[in-house]
Amino acid sequence: MNPAQRLSSQKAVVTGASTGIGREISIALASAGAQVALVGRNEEQLRKTQEQVAQTGGKSTIFVADLRTDATKVAHEILNQFETLDIIVNAAGVWHGDHEVYYGPKLWELPEEQILEVLQVGIVAPMLLTKTLLSPMVQKQSGKVLNISGTFENGAKGWLHYYVSKKAIEEFTVGLSQELREHEIQVNAISPSDTYTEAYAKYYPDESPDACMDPKDIAKLALTLLGNDFDFITGQTIIARNKNA
Repeated sequence: MNPAQRLSSQKAVVTGASTGIGREISIALASAGAQVALVGRNEEQLRKTQEQVAQTGGKSTIFVADLRTDATKVAHEILNQFETLDIIVNAAGVWHGDHEVYYGPKLWELPEEQILEVLQVGIVAPMLLTKTLLSPMVQKQSGKVLNISGTFENGAKGWLHYYVSKKAIEEFTVGLSQELREHEIQVNAISPSDTYTEAYAKYYPDESPDACMDPKDIAKLALTLLGNDFDFITGQTIIARNKNA
């Protein structure tokens, strides 16, 4: 089979598809022949992702949703339109607002609403979305789930809520893989070190791209895990680190 069509006829969902790693994974999946549901908050940015998907000859559908509150609702909308599903990618995460990075304050200094936002998007939404989308996969005894975590070179200090959300998604990966093994569904996670996304460039303008992961490389790794060549790998968190870091 042509490598560009190795996921032909498959249907995928990617959260956080409006920018960064989620966008690049969406493009990679569509380039490999999958029909992709693009999930995110920002419709304008989702349109840009859809345009890039179209440039590869791929197909995608936009689902605008705030995962803080609408994870289950958007999952039902996707199932109503797609009917069946083969791939779930939980790439959405929150580590910054519109004007600031969520870094620095200790736990007792953090605004409650910020803690809730980070955890709702980072771990609650993936659990609710995946729970709702799994039924067609379980029925046909096949599918893939991929979660995006993150590597913290300097530990949790200053990032406690975000750190906890990422450690939780890794443990979710392990537990879900155990529940789904008998149904022949693989569940894995990628934990990248600092990745040079649009947001990273905005908040860390002095950082060199050469010292960071390229989101396209994360997408390549995701595509490898979501294809059929590694059906025997499940329950793993794979750390991706820049060779210059």
